[in-house]
Parts: sequence; structure tokens; C-alpha cells
Amino acid sequence: MSVDHPTFVDLRIKASDNHLTGDAEPFGTGGRIAEIRAGACEVLAVTIAAGDGEAYEDRGDLWVLAQDGEILLTYAQQELILSPGTSAAISRGTTFRWRTERPVAMIGMRYLDAVEGTHGIFAIDNDAPLSPSNSPALDVLTSPVPSCRSNSMFRSTGDEFLCGIWDSTPYQRRAIYFQHCELMHLLEGEVTFTDESDRTATFSKGDTFIIEQGARCTWESYAHVKKIYAYFKSTK
Repeated sequence: MSVDHPTFVDLRIKASDNHLTGDAEPFGTGGRIAEIRAGACEVLAVTIAAGDGEAYEDRGDLWVLAQDGEILLTYAQQELILSPGTSAAISRGTTFRWRTERPVAMIGMRYLDAVEGTHGIFAIDNDAPLSPSNSPALDVLTSPVPSCRSNSMFRSTGDEFLCGIWDSTPYQRRAIYFQHCELMHLLEGEVTFTDESDRTATFSKGDTFIIEQGARCTWESYAHVKKIYAYFKSTK
């Protein structure tokens, strides 16, 4: 979908686009940057060959999701294995090692304006306990108020970039304007979006997608939804 019209983008399809550009350090030359409206963030498609290496994340706070394959990340005495459908955040200024026995495909989102804070690798636990969180505003809902829960397991120093887990009972709402930008990986359920041009897309368990900054779209879910999120909150 054209970046001239902000909307929802299927990132597994986008990752196969031969026109992606640039590199996706800190994992060497196997990464590319997608042309996506993501505010102060960049979205990455990363392919890593079997092997190992030392890396330094100096461009920002980086969230990565394993799509295919398995990778071991090591920081100090901490070891974290990412398998398909699991993710972690790597804070700016962190030096770490990685190792993989077979090629790995990952999706990433990097907050470029991150202020260097506590170094480390922060696991986003898919089974972490969740606490009640705000539901959509009453004036946009077209269904009963849902019950929503979340757990932000990584926050940038200024809270502009958050990564964690969210779930909700079913709900439907009218189109809203996304001043922010949110990348999602569905762990459970199914969601349908419709944008202001009446384009519609449905994403299901296992799908990874992003709502671009500036999009206007609806939300329709008719079953329990649980997702991993990487969320850029614009302050402008």
C-alpha cells in the first residue's frame, strides 16, 4: 500500500518487497528499512544467516520479533532465546552477542529519538500478567465497552516508545485518527480494519502488521484478541 495514504500494512508481505532500502544494524547487512509512516521510528525487515556476532545498538531503542527461525541474544550474564512469535527490546547503547544455527527472519521497529538510558535486552513475555487498561473512548464505540488489559515491559526513557502485551474482549468502533503509530503481532483472535477509502483488511493469529501514523481506520473484533505491541506515541 502506498505510503502517500497512511493505513494498515501487512509486514510479512512488506518484508518480501525487493525495493526495501538501507541496512538494519546491529545485525549486519541482512536488514532493510521499509518505507512506512512511523513518526520518529523506522520499521525493519531483517534476515540473519546462520552464525554469530557481537553487536552494538547505537541508532535508538530497538524492538525485534522473530518471524521464522530462532536466535539467541546474550547481554552480560543474561541469555534470551527468541523463537517465532516472541520479541524483545534492546535499549540504545547496548552491546550484546547473537547466535543462530539456521537463518532467521525478524521484524523490527526502532525509536530513533531515544535517549540513552538503562542498557540491556528486555524480554516481552507473551504470558506476562496483565493489568486493567483504558478502553476506547465512549464516543467512538459502536458496541458495548470492552474489558482491556496490558503490560508495557519496555518503555523508552521519555515514554514515547512502549513495547508489551495487550488483550481485549470483542468490540467495534468508528474510524479514528492515528496520531501515534502501532506495530502489532496477533497472539490470539482476529481484527478487521477499514480505512477512509473503504479498503478493508483482516488480520488473524500469527499476523504482524502496522497502523501507520496519520491513518484513519475502524476496528472490528468479535472474539478475544491478544497482541504484542510496539507503540510510538507522538508528542507533537
